Amino acid sequence: MRFLYPQPGLEQAFAAARTADDMDAFLTRVVRLPEHFRTSDVYGRRLFAKGLDALVPRMARFMQLRDQPAREKSNANVCILATRFYPTGGHGRIAQEVIERLQPAGAVTLLTDIYRELRYADFFNQPTNRSFIGERACLTLGSELLVERVLETYMMLAAMRPTRILLMSHPMDLVAVLAAWPFRDVVEFVHHADHVPALGATLPFAAHVDVTYTCHLACREAGLDAAYAGMATPVATRAMARPSDGELRIATCGSVHKYRGHGRHRWADYVVAALSRPGARLFHIGETDEAFRSELVAALTAAGIALDRYVLTGYRPSLPAELAAQGADAYLASYPETGAKANLEAMMAGIPVLVPGDDDQPPLVRYRSPLPGWRPLSSPGDLNAGLDWARARRAGPQDAANIAALAQEAARFDDFAAGRPLAPTPGEDRLA
Repeated sequence: MRFLYPQPGLEQAFAAARTADDMDAFLTRVVRLPEHFRTSDVYGRRLFAKGLDALVPRMARFMQLRDQPAREKSNANVCILATRFYPTGGHGRIAQEVIERLQPAGAVTLLTDIYRELRYADFFNQPTNRSFIGERACLTLGSELLVERVLETYMMLAAMRPTRILLMSHPMDLVAVLAAWPFRDVVEFVHHADHVPALGATLPFAAHVDVTYTCHLACREAGLDAAYAGMATPVATRAMARPSDGELRIATCGSVHKYRGHGRHRWADYVVAALSRPGARLFHIGETDEAFRSELVAALTAAGIALDRYVLTGYRPSLPAELAAQGADAYLASYPETGAKANLEAMMAGIPVLVPGDDDQPPLVRYRSPLPGWRPLSSPGDLNAGLDWARARRAGPQDAANIAALAQEAARFDDFAAGRPLAPTPGEDRLA
């Protein structure tokens, strides 16, 4: 199995545990592992904590967490078991979209809050997240010790008697994974931490569901019984009619941190390459900051490009609606970190997508999609040919195979939320 994340020292530490204090110390070490995930050896290269997963049944016995009676999995009583939600977090949005599709029954969210940040209020106070109120209740753990939080989670679940648990915990939330194990007949592991190790990925829960395609290819290669749910896609808005003035309208969208980081190039290099093309204008959808704007101004000024050709729109609640309003001809994904959700929404809106990436990127970071509406770029020098491809594709009719692929992708997340079987993905794709 590729992409393993071995932790023999921790496995030995558990073997030496004898008391509740020993167990709490062990849990604390595990939940702190993500502090080291940004290292070059781990980030984008490790995905499966198989050794730690193998300890989960033993830990459950150690803590006397009895297996719960098997029951038929259904949407009658759904619980979303998570760690925490961020105001702009991707997995929080996935949970929100599931709850929206489960109305009027909704779901209960149970947050372990193992890092004791109490950030759920930040999430629910965001205007864009108000529809989360469709949940039946939000429960948050309050015990001081992690070992106590395991028991608290287990007892809450036992009292709740859920018929379906969507396990959406953060990568090393052993509290959530351990408490969920005795309910495994109704647990679906939702694999959303797609380029770092995640506890639970190799455990035999009732289902393993991947929301990104690169992650799904890795899980399928590993021999896991993984299904591909993709992500929710809003209904695209019809693009506005605009004059044939020769202008090439390019859009991009993402949180400002996606345009920072270390890559072979800078985002500004792709901007200069795009706007060096006569008639091109680039619309940036999303919040920016002073440092980002200053870097762009410097790059555009040095290249002799008018600053008004890079248009900052700020935050917009709907990417497809904004792409339609701007009459976008092409979508240029954020770099050095791409946005899988934004790329998908652009393709669903019929906008060809160009995805910058480096040839030496870690395999789990490289963008992949089963849809035909995107094209990779290895450098800013590839952008001109990419824009020619996008413009030709935008102007031409969509073929039947492309329409069918978009329809199947759009249906995946709805099927996942409804608990229906998910369609298989193409068999020929492989990770490099």
